[in-house]
Parts: sequence; C-alpha cells; structure tokens
Amino acid sequence: MKIEWTFARNKPWTIDLVLDFVTIANRYSCNIYVGVSGKMLNTKGLLGIVSLSLSLGNQSVIVLQLDGVDAQEAFEKVSVYLQSADHSIQKAFSHSS
Repeated sequence: MKIEWTFARNKPWTIDLVLDFVTIANRYSCNIYVGVSGKMLNTKGLLGIVSLSLSLGNQSVIVLQLDGVDAQEAFEKVSVYLQSADHSIQKAFSHSS
C-alpha cells in the first residue's frame, strides 16, 4: 500500500514535534518519507528531519509518503499526531494501492 499526503503548516516545526514524529515513525516497518520541493527524507532518521524542520518556514507545503504493509496504520498515527500538534494543518491526500 502506498499513501501520499500533502499538507501545509502555518508555523515552523519545534524540536518536540520533530522528536515525537521520528519516534512515532520508528514504530512501523513501512517506509515513511517527508519532504519539500521534491526532496524526500526518511522520517526514521533524526538528523535529516531536524535539518528539514529548520528549513521550513510559515506556510510550508510538506509531502508525506508511506509505503509498505503497515502504511495505513502508520498513516493514521502520523497524520493524527501532526493534526493534533497544529490544528491549523490543512490536508489533501491521495491514496493508491
């Protein structure tokens, strides 16, 4: 299963958000990538995500891609976390199997 989700954040990521996001991503066996402007990073690597978070500004459009057997379960946890971390996230997602 492959899922792609595009969302916008109205404020930069905090270190707490990054740490929790990477922790959640590491609970799943599927591949989870996040990126901006076509540059995708593995969400299970803390340094890459910290670097990405520092480059994000207000109104950043971010792509989240998940691929693997537990992608749906991971997507539900990750997207719920990101939505609860910032209620101003607006999402549009496409789902393909």
